[in-house]
Amino acid sequence: MDGEERIDRKTFLRMGYRAILKTVTAVMEKGVNLINRRRYIRPPGAVEESVFLTLCDLCGKCWEACPHWAIRQVEGGGFEDGTPAIFPEDAPCYLCDPPECSKVCPRGALEPLESAMDIRIGVARVNRNICLAYKGIDRNCDYCYDRCPLKDKAITFNNGPIVIDGECTGCGICEFFCVSNPKAIKVEPL
Repeated sequence: MDGEERIDRKTFLRMGYRAILKTVTAVMEKGVNLINRRRYIRPPGAVEESVFLTLCDLCGKCWEACPHWAIRQVEGGGFEDGTPAIFPEDAPCYLCDPPECSKVCPRGALEPLESAMDIRIGVARVNRNICLAYKGIDRNCDYCYDRCPLKDKAITFNNGPIVIDGECTGCGICEFFCVSNPKAIKVEPL
């Protein structure tokens, strides 16, 4: 074997094991990053995302319990497919009191909440570069503020909407009623 380096079996297996471990670690890190960058608003009472994904068995009881049809299945070809989520632009959470969706989960992916005031599923963010009020296009545009069930607590208005992070439930009613295109106010998941 001219010029070729020979390695013994033990070294060869160790190198293979390290390559496999490196690949598995990279895949796991990618999965954790995807979970941490979740785009979906989970229903009221949802536990931490990585636990949620292990507990949710896609039974559908939460979306069946929602009287406003706000809870839908995630679709898109990923490992979150079939799990329940709220897409505020299409249908916000109307803060039912008490939130029935959180009480029907048989696996504990949603913890029961006693009151709508316990709901914390996201927080609204305003893009002042798009907002019609902030841009001066329509200074009277206050749909997000006017429709908020926690008006003057979770959102105030002074030349445009101002979201109070610690008070915003993330229901998405503001996003749903925003008239700008694209939406100037969007809910980020917690």
